[in-house]
Amino acid sequence: MFFASWASAAEPTASTSAATQITISSALLNGVGSPQGEETTGWFRLSTTDPGDCDDVFGTRVPATDGTDLGTGTVNVPYSITATGLVAGTTYHFCAIVSNASGTAFGDVLTFTVPAPPLVDTTAPDPLGSTTATLKGSANPVGSSTSGWFRYDDEDPGACTDSFGTRAPSSGGTSLGAGSTEVAYTRSISNLLPGKTYWACAIASNAYGTTFGDVVEFTTDAVAPTVSTYSTTTITSTTATFRGNANPGGASTSVWFRYATTSPGTCNDTFGTRAPTTGGEDIGSGNS
Repeated sequence: MFFASWASAAEPTASTSAATQITISSALLNGVGSPQGEETTGWFRLSTTDPGDCDDVFGTRVPATDGTDLGTGTVNVPYSITATGLVAGTTYHFCAIVSNASGTAFGDVLTFTVPAPPLVDTTAPDPLGSTTATLKGSANPVGSSTSGWFRYDDEDPGACTDSFGTRAPSSGGTSLGAGSTEVAYTRSISNLLPGKTYWACAIASNAYGTTFGDVVEFTTDAVAPTVSTYSTTTITSTTATFRGNANPGGASTSVWFRYATTSPGTCNDTFGTRAPTTGGEDIGSGNS
């Protein structure tokens, strides 16, 4: 007497593995399925919202139709499919699905975040001095190691670039980590001119790109003018030419003279005669 023997087919099993080869627009989805003796196919589901548990209706099917042939064996078979058209900086939820004639199995839902260049903002510089300023910005590293720096100039660049004016610091930058929340950073600069308008912007960079903040305008504090009296020239019996030198200190400035037949000791605006009697010569608002 002969007895036939065979292994009865059963529902497949499925497990989801971590996504790999993640770029700014694609990722390799990975899973494992065991056919359990029947012709079996594997695919994935992908979404930007968490489905809670894996099913074959949430999000997007990857691929849209069919799937990967896992054969008819009884051992675990790894499979992978590339998802494309992803949005940089976005977190995705996905799971592996395996199916044969006996049923469909679902893996756990896992997540991954698509990398992206940092997000960066420029903040108004503060505090300001007559020759100094503290440049301010913030950036979100979007999960990748990021550094931040600034550019500034006394001419408006129109839009922020990493080539206009002066870089602060001259090389390198502030480490902003690799998190997913906004990180503030600052840089103090000096050797500015009093009462002068400057333009600045924040810049941040990681392995996936460099991002530029808006250009902001700021004006340093003006200072009191400085003045020197020079020797009088072109002296006649009834006339003389007075001479002086003044630095406006960054604010609109006018100049005049005082003279008398007696020494005031020190100059003030009350002794003797004013020349001219009212007003004065406008020498602008420069720093020389």
